[in-house]
Amino acid sequence: MIKAAFFDIDGTLLNSNGEILESTKRGIEKLHQQDVICCIASGRGPKSINSLIGKLPMDAYVLYNGQIVFSHDAGIYEHYFENETLERLAKFGDEENKQMIFGGRKEFFGSQSMQFGQRKLIKQIYHLLPSKFSARDLEKLLKKWQILPKKENKFISLPIFDEPIYQCVLLSPESEQNRLEELFPECQFTRSNPYSVDIIPKGGSKMVGIEKVLEHYGIESHEAIAFGDSWNDTEMLSEIGLGVAMGNGNDDIKELADFVTKSNDDDGIYHALVHHKIIR
Repeated sequence: MIKAAFFDIDGTLLNSNGEILESTKRGIEKLHQQDVICCIASGRGPKSINSLIGKLPMDAYVLYNGQIVFSHDAGIYEHYFENETLERLAKFGDEENKQMIFGGRKEFFGSQSMQFGQRKLIKQIYHLLPSKFSARDLEKLLKKWQILPKKENKFISLPIFDEPIYQCVLLSPESEQNRLEELFPECQFTRSNPYSVDIIPKGGSKMVGIEKVLEHYGIESHEAIAFGDSWNDTEMLSEIGLGVAMGNGNDDIKELADFVTKSNDDDGIYHALVHHKIIR
């Protein structure tokens, strides 16, 4: 019996137009009627959640890829960078003229271009870009649109050492991944798109945050379902009781999921809930 449901946002809860389908709203309403705990599980931070999901009722939030977890009435878990790691990341960004942002509880700090990238509009643009479009191509495009300034403020001077920072997002091609892992062994790297990488403290993942939610509500992992579409959903879909990959998801994510549903434009969430007889 399913007692908890976890939903990724981009490419899962939202369709290609950045909207929540009526069937998805109806499915979540039915889950609530059956006393199923409904939760967000996203690489997004707290600042952007309300603008993305609006008044969609959720019981708990697993954000920054599991680094900060809370319900409406309680803080459940948080895992943030050591200042030494933040200093090394900031120096790396300064020395190599990178585009990056640092995510705090209420604010993003860093490149204006990357803060723009957290908006719903740019996430829609991601889906329209050619499959061979690289992170460097995106950087050129942002410069052409005059979104990307030639020179950013120094990251090392940002107020990122004054409060907890849970995630760093770096504009970086997939080919740079191995180098980043060698430079920052104390960090974990995951992606929700080919153009940027989410950097979190070592040992973190959406699944770690999900486990904290399940423990908080006294629910076992096999009593939970999760929906996702991209690489940062890997642990979540492979370790949860019932992992559901969206039809629009990456092929490798589909291979490890327990079930592949229809796309985020074709009632995928509702279809899976009905198929597995989770909602009546």
